[in-house]
Amino acid sequence: MVRARSALERRAVAFRPLWKGQRVNRAVIYRTVREDPNPANRRRAYYALEPLYRPMEGALRDLIRIRNERARALGYRTFAELRLGHEGFTPSRIEALGEAVTRHARPYLHAMHDRARSGTDAAGWYPWDPHYERHRRASLPVGSFPMRSMLPTILRAVKEWGFPTERMRFRVVFHDLTAGGLTLAPDPPRDVRILVHPQPGWHAYSVMFHEVGHAVHSASIRSPRHLLRWHENVPGFGGFHEGIGSLFEGVAKNERSLSMQNGISRDQARSFAAARRDDELAEAASITHWIRIEQALYRDPDRDPMPEAHRFERRLFGYDEYPAHTFVDSFYIDLPSYAPNYLLAKLFHHQLASTLRERFGEPLWPNRRVGPWLTRNWFAPGSLYDWVPRIRELTGRPFGARAFQDSFSHPEG
Repeated sequence: MVRARSALERRAVAFRPLWKGQRVNRAVIYRTVREDPNPANRRRAYYALEPLYRPMEGALRDLIRIRNERARALGYRTFAELRLGHEGFTPSRIEALGEAVTRHARPYLHAMHDRARSGTDAAGWYPWDPHYERHRRASLPVGSFPMRSMLPTILRAVKEWGFPTERMRFRVVFHDLTAGGLTLAPDPPRDVRILVHPQPGWHAYSVMFHEVGHAVHSASIRSPRHLLRWHENVPGFGGFHEGIGSLFEGVAKNERSLSMQNGISRDQARSFAAARRDDELAEAASITHWIRIEQALYRDPDRDPMPEAHRFERRLFGYDEYPAHTFVDSFYIDLPSYAPNYLLAKLFHHQLASTLRERFGEPLWPNRRVGPWLTRNWFAPGSLYDWVPRIRELTGRPFGARAFQDSFSHPEG
């Protein structure tokens, strides 16, 4: 299993997409999909990783078969069921949570579709259009988020939550990678490292906030036992781990935080924050589509998951017909069945934020009581508590989608 995965990982890490006759890093491709006004360029960028992933389909199926065989030897029907079981979830429970999220998101997705149709001369509506529509509707100057000062700016913002960031040390490396960002903690709390794409702008700022959330989490662990310190590598903690990143990422969308950046007026910050808050519905719907593809592969590796996934995505987003891309994704290789954690993370973030508001009032940020409470109840113990029962204990409500759904009828703090 490790040999099969490593061979695919080496191919993915070494790959550089061809763009306008040159080999470039993935940041160029992602930025094109988000910001290029030319739909033909966005379409080419959307399919730019096909030369890497399409030839890997057979090898990924083989890897999934091996994983399923190992899971069945342990008494599970699939490897996905094994991984989800660590957090107390089943594939059907994840599917139900995804349905709750997409049902709530549909009106927003349809409104975005209608707005894009009336606001541009585009001949159709495709997967390479929503990111640009969101950028067109709400964007901020790239110069307000320079790469060289991004980390100090974010650490100052995190300090406004009461975290002692002056005593925290993070090694940050800017480099191309297959994910948006990555945080590693070889020896928490002393050795914590962040890896992100080398680019300025608000999107990079948001990713850095997410990764700094992971880093602050690792740097705040005070467990004396080493097995309780490496929470990000313990099976069953992915939803919690990503939920903390999502909570910190929320500060990047905060009106007060944005208005403190050079070149951004209070009115710009207010309209951008409102638009990006609602965009989280589209992000959650996209994650649900992403999850469905991988779950289908584990149920039946011999069956192509894309026809059904393609129909689901078109119905959900209202897309016109387009050629489906390959089902291969770097996360399916590196981190099997990790995609559900990003859905769980959004639900966890909103349920936790709701409790923080109930305890400490508004605003959620800046609020120097937040950091000490998070550290005491969540961070310092490391992986001592199973996070799903823990959130019920601390919030008084069972984990679910209710807080996520309720949050979009109220302004974000």
